[in-house]
Amino acid sequence: MHPHSFSLTQDLTPLRHRPAHTPKAAAATLVLVAATLLGLPSAGNAAAPAAQATPTLSLAEQMRAMLGKPAAGNAPGTPAGAGKGAGPLAGGSAGTGAGQGTAPLFTAAPAQAAAPLLVEGPAQLRQSATELAQRFPAAQRGAMSKAFEESFAFWQKLETQLGLASNDLAAGVAAFIAGNYAAFTQQQVADEHFKTLVRQMQGLLGQNAGIQQASPAQRRAMYEQLAMVGTFMVVYREQLRLKPNPAEEVNFRNTARANLETALGVGVERMQIGAQGLEIR
Repeated sequence: MHPHSFSLTQDLTPLRHRPAHTPKAAAATLVLVAATLLGLPSAGNAAAPAAQATPTLSLAEQMRAMLGKPAAGNAPGTPAGAGKGAGPLAGGSAGTGAGQGTAPLFTAAPAQAAAPLLVEGPAQLRQSATELAQRFPAAQRGAMSKAFEESFAFWQKLETQLGLASNDLAAGVAAFIAGNYAAFTQQQVADEHFKTLVRQMQGLLGQNAGIQQASPAQRRAMYEQLAMVGTFMVVYREQLRLKPNPAEEVNFRNTARANLETALGVGVERMQIGAQGLEIR
């Protein structure tokens, strides 16, 4: 891992060099999943179908609803002019551009830090990954579920490397935001900036009624799924850095845009992650 960035480069390196006999190597799985996500053909699967949205809420919409700031009017989805396959990663409703007609989730000043909000109960990674995968075409759900589980394993390594508390819902929210931000801006988020973002989310979530009212199972699922999606975005951004593909990059960035704008209710160009955490300009 780069010593000063929200990146998983070192974690990906051993995966790219796994023995050939390893069943369904993670790197190959992630490429297949990303091709499905972006609505693009993958190697050996030229006719791979584009991911189709289902009537269920996207993960970004669920996050916004849990934080007590549901979108007003029609549920936001793919921003106007976005490319094919550029909807929110976990599926979402088609409608107005993301962030239109919604109140921003953040105000100007960062929230003050609070204690980690640790999720309770046993891990439910298989269930969380399966639920995310259900929003994609049936033929791709097995690969999607596997990739999300593997992304969470990467996330757990990152938690340890950064000295974060394990199972902190605020860190999961931060991972979702930072992963999509890095994917859209094509810039790494410095470790110290990410840690500040985690503390900012701790302050925001610590006094949030929606979080307090959610059941332990709901908080556990939200933590796991947010971390899965955010880390996946970082993982595939690294894949595109190593093997550039302009068409995929355009759709990938549009996906990240839709995730951020749906979750935060403001145009992505106004967002900045820096020394003060997430700021809305």
